Amino acid sequence: MVNEGHAVSQGPANGQQAARQPAVVVAVAGDAIQAAIWHDALEDAGIEAAVYERGVGAALGGASAFGASYPLLVDRGDVAAARNIIADLGGAVALAPVHDDRAARERRQRALLVAGAIVAVILALGVLSRLLT
Repeated sequence: MVNEGHAVSQGPANGQQAARQPAVVVAVAGDAIQAAIWHDALEDAGIEAAVYERGVGAALGGASAFGASYPLLVDRGDVAAARNIIADLGGAVALAPVHDDRAARERRQRALLVAGAIVAVILALGVLSRLLT
């Protein structure tokens, strides 16, 4: 059971349209059976999920191919719960890394600060060497 999807959302009980959140890859299964097990477990827990095949087989209309992978997508708001369910099923090794935008921004800022300090030291040494000669 492989469903194709780019964004998933769980609608509210009152029938109004829910705001769609971007779907994120929560895990990558190595085969269709594993993907179906995880998908069904998430659906049973009330988390809407989608799976698609990534690889040569997907380009060939779903033909079984060596090296195919099956990313599992959930709403961004359901990532923590979905990760816990997949980890409980023994799939912790297949969990997709969680990207922290704030931490990445802080790493870039530190890298720029260090690079700026290095350039400043090099310029200071060049000026100092000219003054001493």
